[in-house]
Amino acid sequence: MATIQKRVSAITGTVSFVAQVRIKPFAPCQKTFKVVTDAKAALKAAKQWGKDEEKRLRTEIEKGQNQVPEDLTRLTVGKLINTYLADREVTALRTFKDVDRLLSWWLKQHVSTRVLDFNVPTIRAARDKLRDEKATPATANRYLSAMRACWNWGLNTGFLPQDRAWPRKLLLTEPPGRTKFLTDDQLAALLKAAEPSPTMRAAILLSVATGIRQGELLGLTWKDIDLEKGKLTLLKTKNKTPRTVHVPSTAIAALKGLKKAKVVSTTHVFLVSAGVPLKVSTLEQRWRKIRDTAKLGDFHWHDLRHSCASFLARQGASLLEIGSVLGHKSPSMTYRYSHLVQGQAVKGHAELDALLSSNA
Repeated sequence: MATIQKRVSAITGTVSFVAQVRIKPFAPCQKTFKVVTDAKAALKAAKQWGKDEEKRLRTEIEKGQNQVPEDLTRLTVGKLINTYLADREVTALRTFKDVDRLLSWWLKQHVSTRVLDFNVPTIRAARDKLRDEKATPATANRYLSAMRACWNWGLNTGFLPQDRAWPRKLLLTEPPGRTKFLTDDQLAALLKAAEPSPTMRAAILLSVATGIRQGELLGLTWKDIDLEKGKLTLLKTKNKTPRTVHVPSTAIAALKGLKKAKVVSTTHVFLVSAGVPLKVSTLEQRWRKIRDTAKLGDFHWHDLRHSCASFLARQGASLLEIGSVLGHKSPSMTYRYSHLVQGQAVKGHAELDALLSSNA
């Protein structure tokens, strides 16, 4: 199979075109050009070469003269990564920018390393370097997982031989997930600190009131919210399962205030002053100032979601109800809040007590 793929460097931003001839199950042969017409010309001339090369490789392997494809001896980690990032299915991923960023680290470290030399000791050394450079094991594991996905792609596409599986038990041990909640006094201090910014105050109120994730919040449009019925519908969620969430009246009032602002978008709910949709970087920057004013210390935006679960549990909500509000796909995700509801009376306790009393 012959293809031409456009490649944009994550580091320099330069555009190039990769002409590639794939001869399964052998590693593909490819060459990079600056102009697409040159890539097309090379690809046209390579078709006959592909047929001849396939015949030669198969003959050599049958005779036992070439147990490792010739191209594999020259294949580098850099070529593997760049080919992976140029694959159409990979570029179509919603998380492609993040994958590109994570793999850029591997390109800097091992762009010229042959895949035959990219063995367990080499990968473990890279893992140790990640552990030293990155703030947390969880962050280092994201870089490892990105490279593992690239490597497994190579195995599945015939780019790499099947006997070169990615090493097992390579990820670092991560500490238990943090679960911090706002107290009543902290919530009051936070909302007071956010008063100068109606946008941030509404975002905080909505997050605590509904437990929606940061990405879900920033992706909200006005058509997703029913201000009269007090509901919002999330079509794009982390687990890809749409859900409808009840919005308490206080958060609805804050949203109505945004609707009456001088700058209102016909689509997105949360904006910067110029009318541009609020981005994660801007939200986090503004959040840190408000958090510091409220003297909350190391309190993350995601902890507002935990706080929603905490407040609901204190008012008698069951784990099933909390999981439904937060959009948990698995009950195990909600179990982290089990200590908040332990010992509480549940539906049916009163009736059970009456039955026991009548027979005492």
